[in-house]
Amino acid sequence: MAFASSRIGAQEAIIKPCDLCEDDEDVNWFCKDCFQNLCDRCKKMHLKIPNCRSHEVVSILEGIAITKEAVTNLCQDHNVPFSFFCRTCDENICSKCLSKKHKKHDIIDIHEFQSELHKELDTILNEKETEKEQMTKNLVTWSEFETRCEKTLRENYTNIDKRVKAITSAATEEGEKLKKYLQSKEEGQMTESKESKEKIEARKDAYNAEIQVIKQNIPLQTTSTLNQFVKTSVSRLQSLKPLSLPMPRSTTFTIGSIKKDQIRDMIGRDGDQRDASGPSKDKTKKRRKNVLEKLQIMRSHKLDIESRCYSMCASPDGSIWIGGYRYVYKMSSDCSTVLHQIPTRESLWSCHYISCLQSGDAVVSYGVSSPLDRFTSGGRSVEFADLSPNYTSYIAVSDDDKVAIAVYNDSGTSSSVVLFSKEGKRLNTIETDTEISSFCIDNDGNYVISDTKHKCLTTIDRNGTVLKKIQMKKSIPQRMTCDRYGNILGVIEKKYVFLMNDEMKVQQSFTVDCDYGINDMCIDKDNRLSILVDNTKVIVAKYLE
Repeated sequence: MAFASSRIGAQEAIIKPCDLCEDDEDVNWFCKDCFQNLCDRCKKMHLKIPNCRSHEVVSILEGIAITKEAVTNLCQDHNVPFSFFCRTCDENICSKCLSKKHKKHDIIDIHEFQSELHKELDTILNEKETEKEQMTKNLVTWSEFETRCEKTLRENYTNIDKRVKAITSAATEEGEKLKKYLQSKEEGQMTESKESKEKIEARKDAYNAEIQVIKQNIPLQTTSTLNQFVKTSVSRLQSLKPLSLPMPRSTTFTIGSIKKDQIRDMIGRDGDQRDASGPSKDKTKKRRKNVLEKLQIMRSHKLDIESRCYSMCASPDGSIWIGGYRYVYKMSSDCSTVLHQIPTRESLWSCHYISCLQSGDAVVSYGVSSPLDRFTSGGRSVEFADLSPNYTSYIAVSDDDKVAIAVYNDSGTSSSVVLFSKEGKRLNTIETDTEISSFCIDNDGNYVISDTKHKCLTTIDRNGTVLKKIQMKKSIPQRMTCDRYGNILGVIEKKYVFLMNDEMKVQQSFTVDCDYGINDMCIDKDNRLSILVDNTKVIVAKYLE
């Protein structure tokens, strides 16, 4: 670095007029070989000189960065260029520093360190670009949903009008009421979609602004400032979180059966109604109040299975999946016949948690291991995902086929939820301030968590935002499931079952007669409640009949 002193002088001159003509206008250029400021006219003359034709002339801004680098790249103690970076001390050092106070430290060549920093920054920038593109795709999806809602609403109006004209004049009033209900519901969906679009667009603009600021500042960083710039940039980029969108429900119109005493059934009903009784709110409340006052046991069936069983779920095709020791079983709807007996991984592990996809396949967690497996309705076992080195526990599947897994942390408690697609692709991870004793997914796609740490039920969305907390007076549930009406069924102390409505208020509870306790429960497509007890027996009861 024979030009160190002259470069210092050049830095001081960088804000002065042209070094050739001393004019202070149009000084837009800098010669990297001569370390001189040049105006537009002198730049042309400079490059015509035979000895200067090969010189590299750059913009004055780049010249500022070059001059700063020339000064800041010198070791203040030894006045020689920095050659290494000490990870131990987090600072640039020269070769003389290396042999003195940095012995046995973690040392890396400064150019290799710069390359690592650029790679780290490129990686996080690429991730955020991908997230921005995904949000753009989501906006397109929501635009399509708006169009579909408008089309569906028009079709509903047409069907309702035709139906009303086909029946007596007494049905006209009920038909108009139903049309207003459908319209208000669709308007609510449209309003929600517009609000979601605005939030996504705002968040996308924030991503773009942050990314552009960092990209523009990268060329101006020097060796000395690059490390801190990367740390700050990575922190700022990681603070950006993408927004996810709830799965919309499109309102449909279903033709009702004509009955003399029920005009509304002559018109039809909204196909998205949670209660099969129709849109009557009073009737819905009455039905929910009497759901489990008298549990009507249809049958009690001892499983014809050698191993002990721990979990169960209902398949859309009417069959029942049961997870046991060393095997997973696909049973007939009444659990009297084994349709498939499939060995678990290595024919050793026990299936403690199981849930079902819309295709009829079951996804299982073994409770004391990292892998997750999928058992097909045809009787095969395939690998689904692997969360090594963490252990997996409770599992739940949403209506849109997203698979949520509770994961143990280092302290041995479940405190995070990992979301997968139905193909086993990892989507996101939510860290929670809870200890998950059990959890399920409600009809809006939110996670309802039985929290041992705070003795409460906590509902969070897929971004980790806490929506509500309900304090439990006694024990908290060890198993939970959500029915199609939004009610939550939970098991307390292995023998009590409670019913909680969609407003998180306990409505009913009952005791199951068993010796060792309730293992799991599920509700099948025919609205029957199946309860696995004592690891060997299934009790089937009427539910919301």
